[in-house]
Parts: sequence; C-alpha cells; structure tokens
Amino acid sequence: MNLSSGEKKALAIGTAVLVAFVAVVATSVALLSRGGDHDERPYLHLAIGDRLVQVKPAIWCDLFLRSCEPSQQSLVSIPHVPVPVGESVMLSVSQGISESPWRLVAEYLTPRGSVEDIHQMRSNSTVTTVLPSRPDYILVNVEVTVVSAVPTQDQQSYESRGLLAVNTIPEGLKVPDEPAA
Repeated sequence: MNLSSGEKKALAIGTAVLVAFVAVVATSVALLSRGGDHDERPYLHLAIGDRLVQVKPAIWCDLFLRSCEPSQQSLVSIPHVPVPVGESVMLSVSQGISESPWRLVAEYLTPRGSVEDIHQMRSNSTVTTVLPSRPDYILVNVEVTVVSAVPTQDQQSYESRGLLAVNTIPEGLKVPDEPAA
C-alpha cells in the first residue's frame, strides 16, 4: 500500500493526537487515584429515573473492627430515598465494597407481607443491578453489608464491617406493622 505525502501527514497527525490523548487520560487517572485527602469510604449509587443519589455507609469499620464510624449506634442514620411504584432503581457499588465479599438485600412489600431478595457476592465482583418496584412488589429497603476479617463466634462466617442502607418507601405509602413473632 503506497500512501501519498498528504496521507502520511494526516496519519502522523492522527497518531500524535491519539498518543497525546492517551497520555492525558493516563495522567488524569494517576492523579485522581493516588493517595490523598479524599474520602475512601465506600458508597452506593442509586439511579431512579433522572435522579442519581450517592449513599454513604450508615456504619463503617476498619477491616479488623477496631474502629467504627459512627462510634455510637444512636448516631446511625439511614437516608430516605423514595422510589415510586412503577419505577426501578439501578444500583451500583463502589470499589470499596466490591473488593471484599458483600451481600445485597432488597426488601419488598407484597400482598402476602415482607419479602427479602438476598444476593451474596464474591470479592472483586462489581455489579450494577436493577431493583424493580411494582404494585405487587414494592421496594421498601435496600441494604448492602461488607464482611470484615474477623470470624464469627462459630467460625462459620465473618462479622460485618459495614452497612449501607436506604429506605426506599414511596411517598405516601403507609407500611403496615409486621406481626410480632
């Protein structure tokens, strides 16, 4: 294949632009991902219609459960992000969650009562999942828990190091009390 001098110049300019673009992107990624004063706590992203909501941990501990925020249970706060019936939530987790085993629990209100949809996730499993809310299957709560390095007392599992939760009860919906067990 023989190229004219004009085609060679265009190819050289295109290659130079591509190399410059890759260099700028690589430098930006390196600067943004290096250590610094940014908040490294994990988060959830909830996309509901045209809204994007970031949910921070209700409680978050270091890997060995030596230090937790907040330090008092009474300071735990769960945000209310209403999800209208007929809408869906697109949920994504941050790397701070996906790098460890984690669990997603979506709680629904049905004509027969409350139902939990539970998904156990492996380490390094990223996920974006859709959680529907229908008249017969109303999304009322979403919880994500992340495991620590501390085994449970029976040595069968690991303690939870963090909880990210959001109340998704639609505006105006009155949730009946669960019967006492």
